[in-house]
Amino acid sequence: MNNFGTSLNKLLKDATELLNAGRKNEARELLREALDLDRNNLTTWELLWRAANDSEEELISLKRILRINPNHVAARRRLAELQPAGLNKSDSQPLSRKTAPRAASRRNRQQAGTWLLLFIGGLVAVLCVTITGLALYRGRYIPFLFSSGLTATAMAEKNASCQALIDRTIQASANYCGDTASNTACYGNNKLKAELVPNVTQRFSERGDMIPVNELRRLSASPLNLDNNEWGIAVFKVLANLPRSLPGETVTMVVFGNATLDNQSGNSDSLESFYFSSELGQIVCEKIPFDGLMIRSPDGGGIRFAINGAELTLMGNASIKAVKNEEMEVSVYKGSARIVSNGQEQYFGAGQSTSVQLGGENGTQAISVPSEPRPIEGTDLTMACTMTGDYCSPSEIVAVSEAQAQAEIQSAITSTPTIIPTPTITRTPSPTEPPTFTLVVLPTATPSPTRTPTATLTKPPTRTRAPTRTPTSKPTKTSIPTLTPGPPSQPICGTVSLGAFTNPNPNELAMDIINGNKSPITITRFFAYWVKSQSSQKIARLLLNGNVIWNTSDPDSPSDIPAEGNWAGGANLTIPASATENLVIQFPNALQPTGYEVHIVFDIGCQVIGTK
Repeated sequence: MNNFGTSLNKLLKDATELLNAGRKNEARELLREALDLDRNNLTTWELLWRAANDSEEELISLKRILRINPNHVAARRRLAELQPAGLNKSDSQPLSRKTAPRAASRRNRQQAGTWLLLFIGGLVAVLCVTITGLALYRGRYIPFLFSSGLTATAMAEKNASCQALIDRTIQASANYCGDTASNTACYGNNKLKAELVPNVTQRFSERGDMIPVNELRRLSASPLNLDNNEWGIAVFKVLANLPRSLPGETVTMVVFGNATLDNQSGNSDSLESFYFSSELGQIVCEKIPFDGLMIRSPDGGGIRFAINGAELTLMGNASIKAVKNEEMEVSVYKGSARIVSNGQEQYFGAGQSTSVQLGGENGTQAISVPSEPRPIEGTDLTMACTMTGDYCSPSEIVAVSEAQAQAEIQSAITSTPTIIPTPTITRTPSPTEPPTFTLVVLPTATPSPTRTPTATLTKPPTRTRAPTRTPTSKPTKTSIPTLTPGPPSQPICGTVSLGAFTNPNPNELAMDIINGNKSPITITRFFAYWVKSQSSQKIARLLLNGNVIWNTSDPDSPSDIPAEGNWAGGANLTIPASATENLVIQFPNALQPTGYEVHIVFDIGCQVIGTK
C-alpha cells in the first residue's frame, strides 16, 4: 500500500512540474501511468484537465472530476461554458409515452432507491477523496489541491497578496541584512528557528540579528504563509574561497521557505560543509514554486563547499532544492559549476541543472553519481526571477556548455586574482515602473583591504631577508639587504594548466603540468609559499617526471627558483607538445593539510598557479 501511494504521488508530482514547465506531452505520459494505478484519483483528472489537447478531452476530464467531486466549482463552471446552455441528458432524450399509475409508482420507488444509493455512494466518495486529498496535502505533494475551486477574481487577489508579501519580505531582508559581515548569518525575515552552539549568548531570534556562522548549528525557515504574513529567510555571507577570488570577496547564500540547514563545518569560521533539505510545500503563490537555497557569487570569484556529502564548486548564480530521500537538484543561471558525488564529477553551466539521489539514515546523504546536465525548468526560472529580478525567461541566460564550464572551473582553481575591485552597480527603477528587487537580499561585499590572503601562509608582500653579517674589521663595508621576491607577474596561461594537488607520500606535493600547446614549453621559474609548521620545514628537492631538477635546500618561504639556487646540472625542464608531466615537491617533514601555493612560469611568457 505504501509503495502504491509513493508511486502515485511521485507520478503526480513529476507531472505537475512538467506542466508548470510547459512540457504537456511528457506530463500526459506520466498521467496515463497514474490512471493505471488509480482511475478515481481527483488530482490525476485535474491534471489531465490542464493537459487536455482539445475540448473533447477537456469534457471527459471535467465530467470525471464532477463524478468524483460534484461540488467542484471550477469544473462545473467550465463544463457549463463548453456545453450548450439549458441542454442536459434528460432534455436530449425523446419523449416517452405515458405509463399506468401503478408502473409509475413502482418506477418512482425504484428512482428513490437509486437516489438513496447514489447519495450514500457520493458521501463515501467525497469522504475518500477528502481523506486522500488531506493525506497528499499534508505530505505536500499536491500544491494546488484546494485552489482549483477558486474563482478567477479570488486567484488574482491571492496572487496580488502573495506578490505584496514577497516584495515586503525581500525589501525587509535587504534593509536588515544589507551590511552583513563575511562568515555571518543574518535573520532576514520571520520565522526562523535556530539551534546555536553551547554557551552562545548572542541573540538570533528577530529580524536583523546576526551571528557568526561557526556559532550556528542548525537553522530552519518557515514556509510562505499569507494568513500570518510569514516567509522565513536567512542570509549567509561566506568568504569566496576559489583562488581567483579577490581577498575579502563574499558569496551570498539565502535560505528561504520550508528549508533546513545543518552546519557541519565544526570550528571553521566559514560555512564549508553542511546538510540541506527543502520540503515540497503547497504552492501558495505561483511565483514561489519551491523552497530552497539561492547562491550568488561575485564576478570572477566563486566558492567550493560540501553539501549533503557532495562537493559543489560554483562560479556564478544558482539555486538548490533538496528533498529528503528523493533528490538534490542544482540549477545554474549564470557561470559554471562542478559537482562531485560518489567519486564521479559532473561539470555544467548556465541554463543547465543536474541532480543526485538522496538517502542514508537522515535522507539527506548523496548516494548516487550526478545526472547528466539537462535544461533548467520553468519553475527554476520563476523562482530566480522572484528572488533576483533576473533570469525571468530563457533569453536572459547566457548559456554555458559543459565543456566551457569545465574550462572555466579548471582555470579558476589554478589562477590568482587581479586585485581590481569592481564597483557595485545598483539599478534604480523609474517613477513609472514597478520596483524590481534585484537581490538586495543577496548583497555583494567589496574586498576588505585589511584581510590577508590566508592566515596559514607566511606570505608577507615585502619581507626582508636578514643581511649578511659584516666582518668587524671592515666597518665601512655594509651588505645591502634584498627584498623577498614577489610572485610572478606573468599572465595566466590559456593553453597550459595545472592538475589537482596530490600527496604521493606524506612529505610530497605532486601535480600534473598539462601542455596544451602544439610546441614544447620550458619551465623558467618556480615560486612557492608554504606553511612553516616546523622550523626545519623547507623544500628539499623538485622532480619532473621522476628526474631531479633542483636539490638545493631552501630554508624559507617563499621560495624563488632559480633566483635562490640554480637548477640541477643538465636538468631537462622542457615539456613536449601536447604532453603531461608530473612535478613533485619534496619536503623534509610531513605536510599540513592546506597552506601551499605554487607558481610555475614558462618560456612562452605565462604562468600556471595551484593552491592547496
